[in-house]
Amino acid sequence: MDLLKLVCQSKNKDNKAFQVLFELSYDEVYRTAYMITQSRTMSEDAVQEAFLKAFERLDTLKEPKKFVSWIKAITARCAIDMLRQQKRLTLLDDYADYPINDCISPALLPQPETEAELRELKAKLREVIRSLDAIHRQVIVLKYYLGFDTLEISGILDLPTGTVKSRLHRALKILNSKISSDKSFPLPAYNTMIKKGGTLQ
Repeated sequence: MDLLKLVCQSKNKDNKAFQVLFELSYDEVYRTAYMITQSRTMSEDAVQEAFLKAFERLDTLKEPKKFVSWIKAITARCAIDMLRQQKRLTLLDDYADYPINDCISPALLPQPETEAELRELKAKLREVIRSLDAIHRQVIVLKYYLGFDTLEISGILDLPTGTVKSRLHRALKILNSKISSDKSFPLPAYNTMIKKGGTLQ
């Protein structure tokens, strides 16, 4: 069924249309919550809360075609609020499929020759990101692993965009430093490029 049509019907308080929207976008929205909470129960709660808020605020959605990214942003904020209440903003664990090339410039990152090398690289990168403090880990995961832009992250974290940009810049600088100084980081050519002036972006 056409997403745009469903959103328009839902704006007119069509409960059946909104239920279909819920079902169509649930998996992607749940994944957003889970990548933040790392808890099935909390993720389900965050998704439920997010959809309730979305239904109440549909009139504020100016571009219906952006419904999925809009509901994901609401979900992320709900999930982060739940973690704040429990004082455990981790935002990262051994998630197997983080898209590392979204975080690292393809020109900078040599392509692994084998699946084993790729798994090793992903595991090591997760380890390095996990070593960041919470405020820098937050923005890295929200931007590079969940795909939110600076303005969306600003809304999710309730921070000025300038602060978000500053944290992203600082986080990437720290990652750059950690990776370039880590002799155990896989794919030695990566270290070589970093030392020649490459940056994470």
